Amino acid sequence: MDQQKRILVAGASGALGMEIVKLLKKQEVPVRVLTRSNEGVSKLAPYTKDVWKGDASEESPELTGITKDVHTVVSSLGKSVSLFSPNDSSFFESDYIANKSILDDAVKNKVKRFIYVSIKGADVEEDYSIAKAHKMFENELKASGLDYTIIRPVGFFSGLNDLAIMAKRKVIPVIGDGQAKTNSIHHQDLAEVVVSYIESGPQMIEVGGPLVHTRLEMAEMIKEKIGGQIIKVPKTIAQMGADIPKIFSEGTHDKLDYFTYITTNDMIGEKNGSVTFEEYLRTLDLKRLP
Repeated sequence: MDQQKRILVAGASGALGMEIVKLLKKQEVPVRVLTRSNEGVSKLAPYTKDVWKGDASEESPELTGITKDVHTVVSSLGKSVSLFSPNDSSFFESDYIANKSILDDAVKNKVKRFIYVSIKGADVEEDYSIAKAHKMFENELKASGLDYTIIRPVGFFSGLNDLAIMAKRKVIPVIGDGQAKTNSIHHQDLAEVVVSYIESGPQMIEVGGPLVHTRLEMAEMIKEKIGGQIIKVPKTIAQMGADIPKIFSEGTHDKLDYFTYITTNDMIGEKNGSVTFEEYLRTLDLKRLP
């Protein structure tokens, strides 16, 4: 593949980004990566020499021209929705402003294609700030004139690590009756989907893993692996908790509010991959969880 087929991976040092970079390296595709931290630079160094460090959500002159000579941008850039991953930036800054900055550069440099990893549920943007930030950028991408694919995963297995962390503290909360269904996906399987659309793909696709489970079934799997007691929290109580600003920061409030939404509504996407949630839990290193 010639240099004009170079791929920029933004958010490259995250769980999904790293898997995308590994796959592209394996396919001998020229890769440029963006990370915000020195730790990210170290993690990415074995896979490419074309490493850029900076925060795209801020005015960063060092990121000017980051898409020059790039054929396709892949962005998994965004703020973690984990309650245990504090981040001073807002979802608006991390999910909209940062991606818009890269998109503007991509348009200027006539990038051919842009793949954006959004979230299923982005259409409920009127009610949730997390969804709103994703949907705002989706709209910018659609209006950019670039060829694009928006991938909306229904949820990552790693996104359920919060429940595993709480299980270590002997409580596994399930909001509502636990009958809402999902087919969350392993980040390695999602990376395969993303890379398959490097050259072309649908404008929008909702992506899930191989098996559909209820939220209660997943909680029971966590209990079997880690222990703890499953506690059913009425949806109204969970919503009240998310609405107490004196207890929760704005970011935590947003996360709790959206967590309540996604865990009490069916979140099912096109089936992909092979790694099941049960298999993921078997490989989970509990010592690395806080």
